[in-house]
Amino acid sequence: MRIFATPPYKNEPELLDEAGDVSWRELEGTLRDIRRANIFGLGTWVVKRHLEAVLHARMHAGPVRVLDIATGSGDIPEELFRWARARNIELSVVLTDISPAILDVARRRIIEAGFGSQASYVVCDAAYLPFSDAEFDVVVCSLALHHLGLSSAKAAIRQMARVARLGFIINDIYRARGAWLMAWLLAHATTANRLTRHDGPASVLRAYTPNEARRMGQEVGVPVTVEVHPFWRMALLGGACIHKQTEAPAE
Repeated sequence: MRIFATPPYKNEPELLDEAGDVSWRELEGTLRDIRRANIFGLGTWVVKRHLEAVLHARMHAGPVRVLDIATGSGDIPEELFRWARARNIELSVVLTDISPAILDVARRRIIEAGFGSQASYVVCDAAYLPFSDAEFDVVVCSLALHHLGLSSAKAAIRQMARVARLGFIINDIYRARGAWLMAWLLAHATTANRLTRHDGPASVLRAYTPNEARRMGQEVGVPVTVEVHPFWRMALLGGACIHKQTEAPAE
């Protein structure tokens, strides 16, 4: 039983979506805050957990090719490279983002981490992926679905299903009053970055609920399931990444 009702959807633009209009210092600062949110909010764990599950279930052998959509600062690919190295998995990742400035941050971070030879970079829109059918083993997308309006989000899900050979993993927050309160508190208590202070709470109000995410898959004809995780995280899974069904929380 919920203590608070789910807040209504509000598509308030985030300042990060206009990265060309912000300073380099502000951009790097808010991307740092997003990295922290992925670590402490378990987003990084969510992606690794589901990727490991699908590769294990399919007994996938040989090199693994991953597409990371809306990569941000490249923190998820960086951790996937470390995860793969510890397991002797040959991993390559194509990092994409719609913002060239943000993709430059990711490129520098990946190179400095020592994984430059395993990565490549493409500027593109998540709803219009310039890749061939089944070109990648797995597609991942973290903290980006809520940046897309409903029609673009549906198109992105369809595109992920098209270019993934095994399946896709969408890691995002879901809309809930507790998530909004926590985002507001952390944004105002841990950083002075104006982008983070605005975008943290705004991102929750424009996020999709688990049931809304599931319906999007149904409406575009892509079989999906949704797993919910602590700290208001959800994983929208398609293809072989669907390894078990869990109930979405009541809305």
